[in-house]
Order: sequence, then C-alpha cells, then structure tokens
Amino acid sequence: MKCIIADAGPIIALCKVERLGLLEQLFDNYCITESVYNEVISGNDESVDCLKLAVQEKRVTIESSHVIMPELETVLDIGEATSISLAMEKIDCALLIDESKGRHIAKQLNIPVIGLAGLLILAKKKQIINSVIPILLDLRQKGYWLSDKFLQEIATISQENLDL
Repeated sequence: MKCIIADAGPIIALCKVERLGLLEQLFDNYCITESVYNEVISGNDESVDCLKLAVQEKRVTIESSHVIMPELETVLDIGEATSISLAMEKIDCALLIDESKGRHIAKQLNIPVIGLAGLLILAKKKQIINSVIPILLDLRQKGYWLSDKFLQEIATISQENLDL
C-alpha cells in the first residue's frame, strides 16, 4: 500500500508513544479526515500537540470524503464513518483502524485494513523498529487498553517474549 488513512484511535496511540513518524516511514502518503482531526485535538493529552504539529509541518494531510455513506453514520462514530468513506474513494489505500465494528465494516467493503499492532509488526519487518512488544507495553502503561491475551497473540506473531 502506498497510502494509509488513519482513524483517531491509532493516531492517539502513536502520539502517546512518540511513534507517529512510523506512518511517514511506512507509507508514501498518509491522511486523516477533518472529523478524525477534530476528534484527536478535542482531547487533553499529548496527541493534541503531536497531531497539530504533524499537520502544520505537512507530514499528514487532512482530506474530505466526497460522499459519506449515511448508513455508516448510524453504526459508527463520525471519524470512522468519514475514514471508511474516504478509503472507498481512494485507490491503493488502506485504513488504519482498531475499532472492531469499523474494521468489520471496512473489510465487508473490501477496504484493506491494518490495526496498530499490525502496523508495528510491519515496521519491525521493514527494520524500522527492533521490537513490537515494548512499544505496546509502553502504550498500555500510558492508559491505552490492551488485554493480556491480545499482547500474547502479538508476541507470538512478532516472535518476541512477553513477561506479564
């Protein structure tokens, strides 16, 4: 994939662990919708300044979907709905999303989907980072909810040790 459209959750997570730059290293282009931007900057943590700076430095672009599918807005939040709608309009673009309902709908619409953990595994495969688990544990320590079972699954996939 040359392009990634990011939902709010992964953007917030990457900012919390100071890894937003991974998106630039892995993809030729990454963007968010205005709804996702507004959702992230309405928070009160480090992700606000992190994303504002990335937009100001033109490392991330804010794009709009020409048509938002009304049925998406009834089952998803506006950020997820606009992200999926934009992904449907773009060619060779994947969607970075962790929320399970949004992932399921995107897959039904044949949109390539990757989650935060998948993104970190990809970064490890491309030798941009050395390991996945320490980043996820750092994220968990900073309040991002990750279950023990999920962490164990990612440790297995990434062939890393996990001591909980």
